[in-house]
Amino acid sequence: MLQTPRLPGASADGVHPGRLTNWSALAAILVALTAFRFWAASHLGLIPDETYYWLWSRVPSWGYYDHPPMIAWWIWLSTQVFGPTPLGIRFLPVLSVLLASAAVYGTARELLADRGYAVRATLWANATFLIGGGAVFATPDAPSILFWTLGVWVLARIRNRPDAYLWLLFGAIAGLGCVSKYTNLFLGLGVITWLLVDPKARRLLASPWLYAGGLVAMAMFAPVFLWNADHHWVSFVRQFGRIEDGHFTLRYLGEFLAVQFGLLNPLIAILAIVATGSTLRSPRRAQLSPAGFLLATAGPLIAYMVFHSFHDRVHGNWPAPIYPTIALLAAMVDSKKLGIHLRRMAFLAAPIGIGLPVLAFAYFGLTREDQLPFASQADLPFGWTELSNEVDAIRQHENAGWIATADYGLTAELKYHAPDDKLVQEIVDRARYSYARPDLSLAEKPALLMLRDRDKKDGWILACFDSVTPAGVVARTAGNHFIESYHLYKVSGAPGDLLSRGCVKK
Repeated sequence: MLQTPRLPGASADGVHPGRLTNWSALAAILVALTAFRFWAASHLGLIPDETYYWLWSRVPSWGYYDHPPMIAWWIWLSTQVFGPTPLGIRFLPVLSVLLASAAVYGTARELLADRGYAVRATLWANATFLIGGGAVFATPDAPSILFWTLGVWVLARIRNRPDAYLWLLFGAIAGLGCVSKYTNLFLGLGVITWLLVDPKARRLLASPWLYAGGLVAMAMFAPVFLWNADHHWVSFVRQFGRIEDGHFTLRYLGEFLAVQFGLLNPLIAILAIVATGSTLRSPRRAQLSPAGFLLATAGPLIAYMVFHSFHDRVHGNWPAPIYPTIALLAAMVDSKKLGIHLRRMAFLAAPIGIGLPVLAFAYFGLTREDQLPFASQADLPFGWTELSNEVDAIRQHENAGWIATADYGLTAELKYHAPDDKLVQEIVDRARYSYARPDLSLAEKPALLMLRDRDKKDGWILACFDSVTPAGVVARTAGNHFIESYHLYKVSGAPGDLLSRGCVKK
């Protein structure tokens, strides 16, 4: 195997988090961490996005309103085995983090012949707060991260030994990534960037297998493209339409950088900045350095996120697929070139990054309550069962035939917990449910309309009914902790096309 150069100045020892360099010890840590994540996944309530994707999974398709279908397929597959339980919905996303960790280790071994570096990079990938904190949730980020990381592993192998079959394998993995989340399209741009800036890799542009791999990727993605063509390009418009949102401003750039600094784990973020600076200052070589290779593959996505922040907010999870790549980059820092404070950061990165999410999940999983004295994202899994039961009891008391909602997350949670989910229907954004076949005659019956505080301000929703009578206010709580209130109305006189066209703002 071709021995690739290290980051300029990097030693074979690098920075040792706890002096852990043994593969078997790393494997034991990852297995224990995965077992804990399975436990947490089974003990935490589902968040609204997860129940929303669960609704998708009941009608497998090549596409949906917001995203391509991979997460729905994963949920469908695992719920066939474990049922529609929290663990059943989350099983494959949790397992995917273990597989992505193996891919990080494999990539590191391809880039540097240094087992200590591979162990360090693998631990640091798990120590990023976005991956460590998101490891137990079923969202499109899980397959997106997995297939991007597997793709980089194959590219690192191609960098050392460009066998023809590897390009075909990469094409299949990249295609599956695009079927997971459209963000993964940027990995293709990353490949092109690497081939253009690496003098030694540039010769691969003449290989027919590179283009054969591209055809494989397009073939994998083609059904999603065709589904969109048959559905008014709905998920393409939903995702790519954000490119033109807003106007030039510096308002969001600082927010983007600060959020990424926190989600990466500030200690790892600082070390990644140090490694990036060292790479950019290094002299040009006949072959791009391992760190340069990582930067090239991630560069197009980073550049787009910065560009997007000049006119609109960048959601914190959008760069998620490159987090393992950033961990690989950060782990290349040279311990001999670091000051005492940076060495301490390197030592603490894994214990803090892995330990804090474990403690948080242990607390919420054991108490099953959110006792934080302030509103936070930790509120999302709690209080839905009790809320659903209370609202259904009020529906029956009011002799309402069904429950109408105006938010996809609330709709999904109520459907998941309801005795009969067909009696819960969103009335605003019906395009989200093009895969469903609701009973259109429900619109002829009185309904219990449930609105969040923010929805209540939209008077046009109430205007969709001829008769509106307040039916009280209910609250979602976790123990003694108040989370959110909802306003109830008994309504009737809806338009006949309410469950096909939706409530239209006049």
